[in-house]
Amino acid sequence: MGSIHAMKEGRKFYIIPGLGESTRAQNYREIIKGIRASGFDIVPINLEWDLDVPFSEFVKKADKQIPNNIAEDYILGFSFGAYIAALLAPKKKACGYFFCSISPYFKDDLQYIPQETKDYFGTTFMSSFKKYSFPENVSGNAWFFIGDKDWEIAQERARDSYNKWRGGKEMFIVKGAGHELKDPNYTKEVLNVIKKL
Repeated sequence: MGSIHAMKEGRKFYIIPGLGESTRAQNYREIIKGIRASGFDIVPINLEWDLDVPFSEFVKKADKQIPNNIAEDYILGFSFGAYIAALLAPKKKACGYFFCSISPYFKDDLQYIPQETKDYFGTTFMSSFKKYSFPENVSGNAWFFIGDKDWEIAQERARDSYNKWRGGKEMFIVKGAGHELKDPNYTKEVLNVIKKL
């Protein structure tokens, strides 16, 4: 039997960061370190966030950086990164998806978004959301994580997404965590799953 590292050699984790973040940010350091220690290669997705362009542009950017039909690999997204991972799931057909605090900006969610948030993002950025629904009938394994201190509508979105997922799935409510991947409880929950892959 080869080592666990040899068995996973060449298998990748594509990481899609949240709004305004890059995978170099502190938020991602522990997670990335843990994924590497489990023997996977890291592929950071660079989005160069900008609120002056429609959100659909970032979906296209991520799409270009992740090959289709990656049946051996995983995609981890945080917040809007998890949102993009969900939209791309039907094309990418990854082995598994880590949806960390998926953003509640699908078509069904928009009525619950406060006006001040819509004003902050602006019409250009917000314009794309009306056309996006959480994909139905996607297979592959999925792990959903949400902090129990996160925005209520974000918690609702995580539950709804979990219910709609047709492949293997698990849901984790992270105690004491808000909308922050670097929370020690959050990091621990995610890495516990990754160690078992």
